[in-house]
Amino acid sequence: MKKYLIKTYKNIRDGYFFKKSISKKISGKENQLKIDTSCRFINCKLIISGKFNTINIQENCIFKNVTFYIKGNNNTIHIAESVQFNRAGEIWVEDDHCKLFIDHSTTFENTHLAITEPNSKMNIGANCMFSNDIDVRTGDSHSIIDNTTQERINYAKNVTIGNHVWVGAHTSILKGASIANDSIVATRSVVTNSHENPNSILAGMPAKEVKQNINWDRKRFYKKE
Repeated sequence: MKKYLIKTYKNIRDGYFFKKSISKKISGKENQLKIDTSCRFINCKLIISGKFNTINIQENCIFKNVTFYIKGNNNTIHIAESVQFNRAGEIWVEDDHCKLFIDHSTTFENTHLAITEPNSKMNIGANCMFSNDIDVRTGDSHSIIDNTTQERINYAKNVTIGNHVWVGAHTSILKGASIANDSIVATRSVVTNSHENPNSILAGMPAKEVKQNINWDRKRFYKKE
């Protein structure tokens, strides 16, 4: 009862109470939704086509204008407590045995997360901050063929983003990318490779380390007079 009253109070306080929450369109067998009752959804859609898929969302998460889309079987989306999609977003999963994990207290403004091709994985750490118009994907969704061998050359690769990573606006993080803890990805960068040094700034297309031994904070610190 107490948890329900707290949720109702927050919905009224933030202006969500009278807005549509989440629409669901689910086809297939044995799909599981494990969503804590403290979570809040505003104008969200959940579309699942397949079987044995699981969405697990822990307490105090907020989703505004987010579409959850799963097409395939045995896929898993796990979102830890206090994750926020503050403006909009899309979580897109295709094929089988794909996994998305987002750790606690990570925030997104408007981000597209795409986990495609069998056995693809995307891991996003705790207390990360994603800005606007960001694209993160494990694959290209279409095939590139080598004309000589007639073989595909662009299979999906896992994406790993560490803890406390700040991703700037208009950024792309593509298949095979890895970003270490306490790092910053500069605005309009394209990350395509593994970057294992923590406390670094990545910038450029493709992104490279341009500064080391840094950290960042959500608060603004002003010069002392």
